[in-house]
Amino acid sequence: MALLPPKKKKEEGHANHERWVISYADLLTLLLATFVVLYASSTRNHHKEDEIAMAFIQAFHGNPPSIVAPPSGSRGVLQHNVAPIPQRIETPPRAATKLPQSMTKQLDAEMKALQALQMQLQKVFQPMTDAHEVSMTSTPLTMTIQLDASVLFDSGAATLKPAAASLLAKVGTGLTHLPPGFRVTVEGYTDNQPISTAQFPSNWSLSAERAVAVVSLFAANGVPGNALAAEGFGEFSPVASNANDAGRAQNRRVVVVVHAPDPAGDTGAAPSLGTIPGAGPAPGAGKG
Repeated sequence: MALLPPKKKKEEGHANHERWVISYADLLTLLLATFVVLYASSTRNHHKEDEIAMAFIQAFHGNPPSIVAPPSGSRGVLQHNVAPIPQRIETPPRAATKLPQSMTKQLDAEMKALQALQMQLQKVFQPMTDAHEVSMTSTPLTMTIQLDASVLFDSGAATLKPAAASLLAKVGTGLTHLPPGFRVTVEGYTDNQPISTAQFPSNWSLSAERAVAVVSLFAANGVPGNALAAEGFGEFSPVASNANDAGRAQNRRVVVVVHAPDPAGDTGAAPSLGTIPGAGPAPGAGKG
């Protein structure tokens, strides 16, 4: 029996001690890609931002972009897609609504008239404004003057103090310079302390009579009666807490609101319910 030659031992392969280079190269590639993405995302594209802003404006104004078919030469990305892919075409923003030229001129004149009146009254009320007894606020077509009732009237009375009458006479003179169509509403307010006298059976009657007193003074200084109205709110529209003296003092107030006429409305419309042009609601008939 022939003996087989002994098997040769398989030579052991040479150990590769540099395989870490592959992993290291992969890591560097990933890091490079990460930094490229970060740089790309940090670069601002102002043109693209403008397009996004315009898209939001159109969306919120109810003017979404329309979907239309592309030109006949446009095809899908895939070769077998023979149907054209609809492309989004941005709809130009709608033109801003333009007011008639006559209305624009009227609005401009009204705003200028209110601004002139406000500048005039700011000088008149400056000492009282500094003492926090009078405040003035305005919008383009409305001006509101809030006066502390203690400056105008004695406690529980509806007769203007002499100094207050002189002061409000200057306001009335300024109101006479407003264009036709302006409306002046005087609102009276009280705190929640009950009152029951022969002259004023309720806070409603007191607040209404105080508003009427101011309206009457304006009328005596030349403000047209059909532009005036008085309202009494009594204790039912507080601006502060009635739980302390400071809050009650804030609630006792007279507010003069100057309204510009609505260019699209009828300036000769009847006054709102509860107001009497040139006078005011009867005692106890003020709005609550």
